[in-house]
Amino acid sequence: MVKAMRERILAEALVELNLHGAEFHMDNLARRLRISKRTLYQHFSSKQEIVQEAIISVMNDVYKQHVAMLHDSSMTPEEKIMGFFAVRSRHEKLIKVFSVRKMSDVFLKMPEICNNLEACYERDWTILDHFLDEAQQSHEFKEFDKPLLMHMLHSAAEDVLDYINEVNKDYSFQEYMNKCLAMILYGIKR
Repeated sequence: MVKAMRERILAEALVELNLHGAEFHMDNLARRLRISKRTLYQHFSSKQEIVQEAIISVMNDVYKQHVAMLHDSSMTPEEKIMGFFAVRSRHEKLIKVFSVRKMSDVFLKMPEICNNLEACYERDWTILDHFLDEAQQSHEFKEFDKPLLMHMLHSAAEDVLDYINEVNKDYSFQEYMNKCLAMILYGIKR
């Protein structure tokens, strides 16, 4: 029962984050759940804890899918690499697209969350590193400088907000990274 309530709170917190970014109010979250604010605090010590756990729940879901792809022998290395940034969380039904701008706002206003998410972020990049190893071993691709490719992808991931502001569009992280990856792997084609 406690676990189910925690999961409900985290799922609805994702909706609130997607709608209002870091500016969402605990009152609105409680109202959305039809529970008291006190009940929220019986399950979580703070808004920051709820936000962090909600984001980690999405990251854990994506990681599990990445691991499944890693062990899926029916997928080619190319499919794994291209699929890496296309993976969607099971929470996608709730939030559709996590706005990069709103998430950036969350991280600016709650910097302690960033530090705690770093390990989750790095473990996913380790999976991509394995996908690139598979690609090199498969001879599907020309020889390439894997550290350079990883650097380019890391740079693209870090630069996403600047690009979104520059073109005045709000992509999801997955949409942006898939566009970058397609250009990097295939070049620009007509």
